[in-house]
Amino acid sequence: MAAAANKERARSFPELAAMAHALTISLCFVVDDWHLVAGTCAEAELEQLLSLGCPQIHFLLGSRRPPSFNLARSELPSFVKVESDDLRFRAPEVEQLFRTTYKQPLSSAGVYSLTQRTDGWAAALHLFHVATKSRSTVERRRAAESLDPVPRYAHDYLRRHYFADVPPEVERLLRHTCLLERLTQSRCNALLGVPDSGLLLHEAEQLGIVASDDGGTAFRLPEVVRRYLVSTLGNGESAAPEDIRHRTATLLEQEGAHGAALQILAECGDWDHVRATMERAGRRAFRAGRCGWVTRAPEPLIRDDALFALAKARQLLDDGYPEEARMAATALPQTSAVQPWHEAAALLQQAAAEWTGEPRGSSCGPVGILRAALHGSPGSAARSLTKHNGAEDTLARGVALLIAGDQRGALPFLRRCAEQPDDETPAALWAQLALAVFAEEPQISGGDARSEEIDAVQRRAERLGFSWLSRVARGVLCAQLGNAGGQLAVQSAIENCEQDGDGWGAALIATSAALGRLRTGRPDYSALDALADKFRKLEASALEAWALSARALVAAAQDLPEAVEEALAAEAFARTAEVPGARAVAYAALAQLRPEQSSDLMEAAAETAKTAGLVCRPWTWIAMNPGKGIAPTARPQQPAPLTGDPATPGSGPAPPPSLDVRCFGEFSLRANGVDIDLSRVRPQARTVLRILSLHAGRSVHRDRLAATLWADLDGASALHNLQVSVSSLRRALQPAGLAGDCRLLVRRGEAYALVLDERSRVDLLEFDRAVRDAALARSARDSEAAAAILHRALDLYAGEVLPEDGSAEWLSDTRERYRLRAAEGAATLAGLELALGNAAEAAAAAARSVEIDPWRDESWRTLIGIYRSSGDLAAAERAERRYQGMLKALGVPSDPQHRSGK
Repeated sequence: MAAAANKERARSFPELAAMAHALTISLCFVVDDWHLVAGTCAEAELEQLLSLGCPQIHFLLGSRRPPSFNLARSELPSFVKVESDDLRFRAPEVEQLFRTTYKQPLSSAGVYSLTQRTDGWAAALHLFHVATKSRSTVERRRAAESLDPVPRYAHDYLRRHYFADVPPEVERLLRHTCLLERLTQSRCNALLGVPDSGLLLHEAEQLGIVASDDGGTAFRLPEVVRRYLVSTLGNGESAAPEDIRHRTATLLEQEGAHGAALQILAECGDWDHVRATMERAGRRAFRAGRCGWVTRAPEPLIRDDALFALAKARQLLDDGYPEEARMAATALPQTSAVQPWHEAAALLQQAAAEWTGEPRGSSCGPVGILRAALHGSPGSAARSLTKHNGAEDTLARGVALLIAGDQRGALPFLRRCAEQPDDETPAALWAQLALAVFAEEPQISGGDARSEEIDAVQRRAERLGFSWLSRVARGVLCAQLGNAGGQLAVQSAIENCEQDGDGWGAALIATSAALGRLRTGRPDYSALDALADKFRKLEASALEAWALSARALVAAAQDLPEAVEEALAAEAFARTAEVPGARAVAYAALAQLRPEQSSDLMEAAAETAKTAGLVCRPWTWIAMNPGKGIAPTARPQQPAPLTGDPATPGSGPAPPPSLDVRCFGEFSLRANGVDIDLSRVRPQARTVLRILSLHAGRSVHRDRLAATLWADLDGASALHNLQVSVSSLRRALQPAGLAGDCRLLVRRGEAYALVLDERSRVDLLEFDRAVRDAALARSARDSEAAAAILHRALDLYAGEVLPEDGSAEWLSDTRERYRLRAAEGAATLAGLELALGNAAEAAAAAARSVEIDPWRDESWRTLIGIYRSSGDLAAAERAERRYQGMLKALGVPSDPQHRSGK
C-alpha cells in the first residue's frame, strides 16, 4: 500500500487509514487458504482494515470457512459470498472447459461421468486434465468414462492435502458415516456409538468440510470427498469397522430408506442380505427410484430369482423403458416362492401399461389423461381431471394445459406440484423442470437461473434414483448452454436416447433445444422438422402441432419456398388436434406471408393466444424479413379456418373443396360430396394417395414414400417415379373447371401431405377422437356418454384399414393397431352397457369384439356370461363351442370350471 501511495510504510493504524484514503488507484489483496490463520492476530488486523471502508481497497479471501468476525456489521463494507456450490462446474461447463480451455474435448458420456464423479469440483477437474493431457484422445476419453469412483490422482490429493489438517476425531466421524449422503446427529450417534456427535458435526462445518442446507440439522460432504472415504473402506486405510456397511444398511432400513440400504449391500455384492432386505421391505422395496442397485446384480440371479426380476422391471420403468419393464414383470419366474410377489408384479405391469397405452393400463388416472392430451384435445383432457388426489394428478392437469398452450392456467398447477416435494414419486421434480423450461420472466429470469434450476432437478433426480428424469434433465441442461459445445452435447444426448430406444427422452431433449434456439432468435428449421417427425412416430399429435407451427413460423421468417403451404397445413393440423396455442403461432406465420392480411391475421394470433392462455408470443422471438413487418390494428377479426389462398369477393380462386376420406373397410375419397375419379391414375400413384390418406393432414417424407413403393430402384429413380405419381394425383385432385396448382396435395419441404379444412372428414381421425372422448367420459364417470361415443366409434370401424392393399408391410402395424383398438372399444362398450342394464346391447358389443379379434379371451368370457345370465343357453352353448375352438387352435387347454359355467 505504501508503494502504491508513494509514501513510507505506516507505523500505526491511523497512519495506515490516512494512507488508504489518499490512494488514487484501486488495490486488491488476494489471500488464499485464509482458514489457516483463523483465530490469530491476522484475523483481527483484517477486521480493522475492512472497517476503514476505503473504496479503493478490495480483499479476495479464499477459505474453507468464513472469518470468525461478523461480516454483516453495518460499519463493514458490503461483501459478496461465493460458496462451494457456486464454484461447482455443471456438465455443460465441464464440456466447455475441456473443449475451449484445455483444447481436449470429451465425449458426452465422459463429460457426464467426470462431472458426476468429481461433483464439478474445480481442483479434481484440473487434476484429471494434468493426469491425462499427455495421453491419446482415446485413452483420455476412456479415462473420463471410467466407472472408477475416485481416480488415483484425486485420491492422493485428498489424502495429502484435504485431510492433512482435519482433527482425528472429526476424521473418524466422517469415515464411519461416509456411506450416508445426509449426516444427522442421530445417525452419527448410532454408527459411532456415542451419545452426542453434534459438536463434531458443527466443528466439521466450521472447518468447511461439511455443509448444511437447512440451518444445521442435516449435513453433507462434497460428493468427491464422500466417494474417496467410501473407497478406503476395507483397505486398511480406514479406521471404520469391517461391518460398517451392514450397520449402515440396517440403520437405513430401520428409517424406511430401503433403496439406499439395498444400494449399499449391492455395492459389496452381498446378495443374500439384499434378498433378505427385499423380503422384509415387501412392496416398499419396489417403489419408484429404489431399484437402481439391480444393475450390479448378476444376470443369472435376475433371471432365476423373482425378487431380483421384479427389481429389474422397476429399474427399467424408472429408466424410461415401460415396454421392457412390462415384459420383465410379465416374465416373472414361476416358482412356489413367487406367489406373494404376484400382486407387486401386477401393479408394476399396470403402471408400465399406462405409459405404453396397453389395454391393461387405466385410462382414468393421471397417466391415462396425459396420454389422451398428447393424442389431441389437451384442454378437454385437462378439464376431465376434476379430482386432485395427489401430486401426479396436479402435474397431469398442469402439463395437459401446457400442451394446449394455456400457460396462464398451467403454471399454478405446476407450482403447486413443485412446492409439494415427495421422494416417493418424481412428480414434483418434473413440475420443477417444466417450470424452469416454460415459465416466462420474471418467474425465471435469465439463462443462468434457468440452468441452475434444471441442474438442481437433475442432481436430485440422480440422488433419488429417478434415472429417466435425470437423463432428460441432463440433456435439457446442455440445451441451455447455447453454444457449439452445447449443441454437440444435445445432439449426442438425443442420439444416445434414440439408440437405447428412448424415443420420448430424445423428443423432450430436442424440444428443449428447439425452444431455446427459438427464444434466442436462432431458430433451426431442420431441427423443428425432425422434431415434428419424432412426435409423429410417438403418436403425440398435440405436440406435433406445436412443432409444425413453429416450423411454419421459421419458414415464414426465412422466406423459404412453400412456406405458405406449411403455414396453412400447420393451422389446419393445430385445429384438428384442438391445440389453440399452436394455432395462434400458425396465424402469426401466415401474417408474415400475407402482407395484405397481416393486420387481421396478427390480431387473430393475438386473440387466439389470449383466449388460450398463452402468455409468451413466440413470433416476437424471431427477426422477420425486411419489408414484411407485422403491425396489428386495434380491432381483432377472427378469420375462418385457412387452407388455401384467400378468396377476395369477386376475384381470386375459390376455397378448396372439403374432403371425405374413408380408410376403414374400403378406400374412398370424395370432394364436396362427389367421388373423385381415380380410374386414370396408375396403381402405384393410387398407393401413394392411400398412404397420404392414412396420414391425412400430416406430412409423409418423400424418402419414406419412395422406399415403400420403389425399394428395388436407386434413390434418384425412385424419387423421379414419386414425382410423376404426385403430378398425376394433383391432376386427378384438381377441382373441375379450376386452373392452377392443386391445393389438396401440397409439398412441405421434403414431404407431401393431404390438406384438410374444418369441413373435411377422415374416418381414422374421427375414430381416434371418439376413442379419446370415450376415455375422457369414463374418467368423468359418465357411462352413458362413454357408451354413446363408443357406439359411434364402432360404427366408423367398417372393417380393417385399406383391405385393398393386402398384407403390405407399410400398412400392417397401423391396421393391427386400429383392429385391436376397435376390439378393445367393443369390449369396453360391453362392460358399460352391462353396467347400464342393457344386456342385449352388451351382448352385441361383446360379439362385435370377438368378431374383430377372435383371439380376445376376455370378450369371449363376457359374451358367454351375458348369454347365460340372460337365460339364452343355446346362444351361450354356441359361443362356448366357438370359444373352445379358439383355445384349441391356440394350443391352450380348456378351463373345465368355465365350461361348467362356474
